[in-house]
Amino acid sequence: MFDEEKAKRTVDFIGCLKHTKGKWRGQPFDLLPWQEAIIRDVFGTVKENGYRQYNTAYVEIPKKNGKSELAAGVALYMTCGDNEWGAEVYGCASDRQQASIVFDVAVDMVEQCPALKKRIKPVMSVKRLVYKPTNSFYQVLSAEAYTKHGLNVHAVIFDELHSQPNRELFDVMTKGSGDARTQPLFFLITTAGTDRHSVCFEQHQK
Repeated sequence: MFDEEKAKRTVDFIGCLKHTKGKWRGQPFDLLPWQEAIIRDVFGTVKENGYRQYNTAYVEIPKKNGKSELAAGVALYMTCGDNEWGAEVYGCASDRQQASIVFDVAVDMVEQCPALKKRIKPVMSVKRLVYKPTNSFYQVLSAEAYTKHGLNVHAVIFDELHSQPNRELFDVMTKGSGDARTQPLFFLITTAGTDRHSVCFEQHQK
């Protein structure tokens, strides 16, 4: 079933953010039709109990099409707007530098949004944004993070999934780590890859 109110809430939240790059910096982040369609499907399609129907979103788009902005908007919504106490939102990629790209966009978006800026504390030394009202956070994981268990994941933003050297990090972050959450979300966003044996191609085929 479809919950228009939940879909609109997410679209409106992201629409309050601002672009961070080039001539568009400071302009409202008005979602393009294809972006809005993704957000509405992911956040508006619900089960009978009202929780999200989908816990995985695979988004494959060409370069220079606002991938980082869209991922940052989703990360901030899952941290601040999803009504989840103690939400743990993680940014993952093939290395910490790649994962930091989306995080840095999110930091800039917070800086440009007074309502978020007064509620979010950046801890740049560990690449973490803390949302104080619900004690939630969005954090970039280090390269060795897949060796650490015990994460209580509410959301994972996987950037450039096609660059993952193996499936270890993906499996740790998506299998069992969100069991304590009512509606975890694994947001996989990537440009196209060529390895037909990768976890990215596996998700592409679903």
